[in-house]
Amino acid sequence: MGASILEIAHKPSRHWLARIKHLPLSDGTWSYSRSVCEDDPVQGWKLHLSATILSAAEVFARAEPILRESNALFKVPNHLDVLRSLNSGLADFSQIGKFLTIYPRSTEEALRLAKELHRATRGLPGPQIPFDARYRHGSLVNYRYGTFRRSADSPAGFIQAPGGKRYRDKRAPGRAVPPWLSDPFRKSQPPKSKKRGLLLRGLLVFKARAQRGKGGVYEALDLSVLPVRHVIIKEGRRHGETNWDGRDGYALIRHEAHVLRKLSAAGLPVPGLLREFSTNGNRYLVLEKIPGRPLVGAKRMQPAKPSWRRAEKILNQLEPMLSRMHAAGWVWRDCKPSHIFVHRGTVRLIDFEGACRIDQTGLPPWGSPDYTPPAFPGKTSRKPGTFEDDYALGVIAFQFGVGKFPPAATHRRAALYRRSRCPAHLRKKIDRLLGSKISRLRVK
Repeated sequence: MGASILEIAHKPSRHWLARIKHLPLSDGTWSYSRSVCEDDPVQGWKLHLSATILSAAEVFARAEPILRESNALFKVPNHLDVLRSLNSGLADFSQIGKFLTIYPRSTEEALRLAKELHRATRGLPGPQIPFDARYRHGSLVNYRYGTFRRSADSPAGFIQAPGGKRYRDKRAPGRAVPPWLSDPFRKSQPPKSKKRGLLLRGLLVFKARAQRGKGGVYEALDLSVLPVRHVIIKEGRRHGETNWDGRDGYALIRHEAHVLRKLSAAGLPVPGLLREFSTNGNRYLVLEKIPGRPLVGAKRMQPAKPSWRRAEKILNQLEPMLSRMHAAGWVWRDCKPSHIFVHRGTVRLIDFEGACRIDQTGLPPWGSPDYTPPAFPGKTSRKPGTFEDDYALGVIAFQFGVGKFPPAATHRRAALYRRSRCPAHLRKKIDRLLGSKISRLRVK
């Protein structure tokens, strides 16, 4: 039996708490090196050191002596789960990688610290920080000019230019250096290579559909064929959202390519894998853009018009597909309406980064909270079986019949069944799917 997710996370978490226990100040989320002093500026060149949840303790161990010698003001997260949340980018994409934030007292101090920190942490892993400027290629050190703290002259969210004009301290492409300042770090950087509009020869990216720490999803035109075809590109970033088991965005995308080939060979209606490649340290899949719309759109939580008739139709379509997937030895683990596309009565399935073999154990939990068995998240590593898919299928059927997620309490579900006039055979089937996790978890 594989180690539980709590056991996997325990060692780095314990090391992290030992590293920061001497820091004198905390606000519950961040620990600080010292209090703010009178000579600390309200704005200036801010440095960020990037890290993953697995490299954080080592990055801090190398950086802290340098910062302590300068009596620099800095902050680090109290717990590695805070860093894990930051690196996901779900709450704020601009905060990815911002593990250690340093507030230098001058440009000269910022330049010196950046140089020393770069040398000390060279070779350690960390995700790229969006919208910051990187000190050197592959460096964990990033910088931007911004506000440090609120003051009468510089309210929160604004920086002040010479002459008193205020500018919003915005995290966006090209905004790391204000227009009235020259970049003092530029002298120590090699010249930047010219960027092309093409991600790769023959692919023209024109729209980002999603962005998060592990990578992006893009729409593109494949110019290598005639007629030109509309494709989807999935990106897996190196060190992006590194999990407790060490898998990052790059590994997830490479894994998804393997799963797509296996499912396609088994006759499952998954997107065609047209190409895969690596560039700039990241991994990319070029996928067929499948037609149709998801069962429930991204901006909705529930179907617009609940109907047990439609719920039964969806069950009848999805059950044979999942059975075929399970017969081929795979569990999806991310079955939800936004990953199920329908076009003229035909169903297609997308997103298989978290898929695994039925008998695979020792994996961290995967999936969206509303479609994951309640006793599963954060409690244990994976047990053998298909319970994740079974439970998710039961949730989807309940949603389309009632218009709500199923309550955990049996009597509350029963009341909703009665109120919505659920047919007895459907109620029995859905309750069996929702309860499958219990019977399967008891199997030795």
